[in-house]
Amino acid sequence: MTLLETIFLWIGTNFTTEIYMLYTKLQGTLWSIADIVLVFVLLKIAGMVRKKTKKKEIVFRYLFLWFSAILTPVLIFTQTSRQFFLFESLVCGIQFLIIVYTVIPERRLMMNFIGEILTDNQG
Repeated sequence: MTLLETIFLWIGTNFTTEIYMLYTKLQGTLWSIADIVLVFVLLKIAGMVRKKTKKKEIVFRYLFLWFSAILTPVLIFTQTSRQFFLFESLVCGIQFLIIVYTVIPERRLMMNFIGEILTDNQG
């Protein structure tokens, strides 16, 4: 038996529902934290662009982001895969809606801002 076959056999006999839930919770929590960082940076960039163009500051999107950040630790305490899926869908749904709501309306301003930065760096 090859090493790869041994590994798959070990996984097949030792991979229980509890281990599955543990790894799923860990992975979901880490992905959610990464999403929070990504959305936060995107909002910071959008905020810089809005400040430069003298538009109102972003407020509600930050509130929704912090709400999703508060919900993220709840993922660890879910008991079933269904509960985990529902909470993960809620948390990630909020985060991705913030991304969509930021990118679509602000795309021209952000692209002009990035274009100005690139033009300044080349000249």
